[in-house]
Amino acid sequence: MSKCTNCPHVGKYAFCNLGEAARNFLEANSITMEYPRGNVLFREGEAAGAVFLVCSGKVKSTATSTEGRSAILRLSGPGDVLGMSAVMGSTPYEITAEAVLPSRIRVLHARVLQEFMREFNDASLGAARALAQDYRSAFHEMRLMALPETPAGRLSRLLLDWSEESAAAGTPLTMTLTHEELACMTATTRETVTRTLSRLRKEGTITIKGISLTVLKPAALRQLASC
Repeated sequence: MSKCTNCPHVGKYAFCNLGEAARNFLEANSITMEYPRGNVLFREGEAAGAVFLVCSGKVKSTATSTEGRSAILRLSGPGDVLGMSAVMGSTPYEITAEAVLPSRIRVLHARVLQEFMREFNDASLGAARALAQDYRSAFHEMRLMALPETPAGRLSRLLLDWSEESAAAGTPLTMTLTHEELACMTATTRETVTRTLSRLRKEGTITIKGISLTVLKPAALRQLASC
C-alpha cells in the first residue's frame, strides 16, 4: 500500500504537493480506507466530519433534487479531494460520494484538518487548491449542461473533457459509468446515449474495447459539442 511519504502522485495534486513534514503529519493523522465499487463514502445532507483524499480508484459525486431525481456532477480520481467545501464551510455535505471502481481513500477528520492547516502553510495552500478544483468542476458542469444544445453535443463535450484529462494524467480513458449514468450527466436518456455512442463508433470517431474508450477524431467531437 502506498503511503503519503512515498505517494506516486507527489507534486501533482492539491494534497499531493506537500513538503516532507506535512506529508509525515498527514500519514500519521489520517486513516486509509478501502471502498469496493458501490460503497458510499458519505451522503448528501450528512454532517461534514471529514475530507476524503482519493489515492486510487474513481468516485462519482451525485446530487438529488427535491423531486428525488439524481444527477451525477463529477467523477473524481487520484489526487482529488472530496468534502472540502462542506468541512470548510461547516455545512452538511452537498453531494453523495460513491466508489465506481475499487478505491483507496485517505480520510482526514475535520478537527485534524484544522490543525494541519494551522501548522503547515502548504496544507492551507492544498485546501485552497482543492476548493479551486471544486469551482472548476462546477463551471465545467454548467458549461456541459448549458452550451451544447443537443444531447449528442453534450455527450461529445463530456467525452472530450474526459479524454483531455486522461491524456494530461498519462492514463487511458476508462468508461466506468453505465449508459444510464452517462444520461444523468448529460440531461438525456439512456437510449439516446446508446444510439450516440453507436453512431460515433460506426463513424470512426471513437473506439470502445471493454471499458477502454479512445477518441480517434477529437475534431469531430468538437464540432458536435459546438452545436
